[in-house]
Amino acid sequence: MTDRNDSMTQSQQVSADDVIRYLTEHPDFFSGRDDLLLELRIPHEAGGATSLIERQLTVHRQRNQDLGERLYALLENARRNDLIFMRMRRLVLALIEANCWVNVHVALDDAMRTDFKVDGWCMVHFTERQLDAPLIAVPQSDRYRRIMELFGGKRAICGNFEPDEVKLLTYPYMPWAQSIAAARITGQDNNGMLVLASKDPEYYRSSTETLFLDYLAEVLALRLQQTPVLR
Repeated sequence: MTDRNDSMTQSQQVSADDVIRYLTEHPDFFSGRDDLLLELRIPHEAGGATSLIERQLTVHRQRNQDLGERLYALLENARRNDLIFMRMRRLVLALIEANCWVNVHVALDDAMRTDFKVDGWCMVHFTERQLDAPLIAVPQSDRYRRIMELFGGKRAICGNFEPDEVKLLTYPYMPWAQSIAAARITGQDNNGMLVLASKDPEYYRSSTETLFLDYLAEVLALRLQQTPVLR
């Protein structure tokens, strides 16, 4: 008889999932049961207990705070993107007005230092021709192949690089560069790369969005194709 009662008791046990399912299917369960709401106590992480209503209020406040923080982060990101867009627009207009490679370099230098405030930058042309300063030429030699290996088929790369890799990417050599963002410039006859360097090791990360950098590299590919080296 005892075994039978134990079996019946076990079969009648209600699990937490059963309670959740019941309350979900009966959202009006607590209607008219205000006293029950006040009597129910929920253990608190800091010790003691709190009523169900107080616990709900706490949860809602925390969720509202989390949503507020997420919204603030989204708005800040939107403002940052708007600012980058305006600066990029100004740079693109300057590049359109540039009538030779040297002036393209001058427009880039002005934007990088004044608007984008990068710690260091360079634009390298992969070509066999001789270029005078400030233009930088790298022939398609072993150094060029090693640079392409760093890109690994990607349009842009970001992050922290070893000293020998920094030496490959920066012209002139920027030994102080702690993080780098680089994009390939791919044109019909004019190929190269644009490199941005920072003293902050966290500034350019491997997860950094490269949308604007890719776009700038595409614009440069078009302008270098359309303009002569010297005017």
